[in-house]
Amino acid sequence: MEYEDLLNKILKEKKVGRSERFNPPQVDISISGQKTVINADTFSKYINRPLTHIAKYLMHELTTSGQIDANGKIIMGGKFSRHLVQEKLNSYIKEYVICRQCGSPDTQIKKVENNFVITCLGCGAEYPVGKIK
Repeated sequence: MEYEDLLNKILKEKKVGRSERFNPPQVDISISGQKTVINADTFSKYINRPLTHIAKYLMHELTTSGQIDANGKIIMGGKFSRHLVQEKLNSYIKEYVICRQCGSPDTQIKKVENNFVITCLGCGAEYPVGKIK
């Protein structure tokens, strides 16, 4: 085998291994009156992102207001389906967790001045991400 063939084989196997081990837990969602309660604490810890950042993203994407209660649950105004919330969380992962360079979920987010920067622990890439409005 040539060098490029071996390299492609290694990279293909490496990417498969990453995606198999990254399975964020589903969030618990309940609707109480005109409010949607999302228990995303375990999800937040699994993806290594602050719950406040996730909550802000969800509220922006779903164009609603909300807050985080003392138990770490996101309470948003309005009724939102489990499917819609999970879809928005998958978009969050794609934008703020998965490395754009290598596809690794092993990243960190940090605030530098007024911008957020993603640092990949796998390949070392650093790049800015959009601010949540």
